[in-house]
Amino acid sequence: MRINEFNIPIGKPLTMTLIGLDYKSHQFEGRLLGYHTGHSVLIALDSKPGQVLLHSGLSVTVTIHLAEGILSFESQLESVCESPFAYLHLEYPYAVDFKRIRESVRVPVETPVEVKAHTGLGMTSASIFGHMLDVSTGGARLVVEKELTSMVTKVSIGVMLAKDDLKRDMTLTAQLCGQRELSDIYPECGFAYGVQFIEQDPVDALFIRSFCQHNILNDRYLLC
Repeated sequence: MRINEFNIPIGKPLTMTLIGLDYKSHQFEGRLLGYHTGHSVLIALDSKPGQVLLHSGLSVTVTIHLAEGILSFESQLESVCESPFAYLHLEYPYAVDFKRIRESVRVPVETPVEVKAHTGLGMTSASIFGHMLDVSTGGARLVVEKELTSMVTKVSIGVMLAKDDLKRDMTLTAQLCGQRELSDIYPECGFAYGVQFIEQDPVDALFIRSFCQHNILNDRYLLC
């Protein structure tokens, strides 16, 4: 794949890795200024470690975190410019590596949920309270007050999402996708799970897609 195949916005933060005068690997932050397809990539410097001497031919590894995964490429430094600010010309990479982590872009939310767990034996738990921390068209991340055991085959999630003046109160059916990171914001919720939506109501699915797209267009989404 080529870098021009990704819709990377100008000013996107990135990390550069290179070898310093001490023969050790050093990382420093930068921002994408743009690229000339087939010729060069321009990167603005936020800071530079003192152990690094920037010179033509220096090998550079660039890593960019995107909403769906992590993009990286190797290149060489062509030149360093100091005016009107410090920026680098890198050789245009022949190819880039992309590690896809998410099928759908996640957007942050902080909204209460009411979860009911269903087992394969047809049993349904009492309501378990918690919060939805992020959502995508395919699923969500939840923190809840009680553990969902291995006997749980699916969950019903009562949640209200709002977009501008539109609100929709939904009951979403999902299956568990494993444990996730807890949130310091909700210390009372000692269990965190990723869930994948199943058996979606078409109107609910359309609303969630619209909700996510609205946030993405307003640059409210999570990076991998």
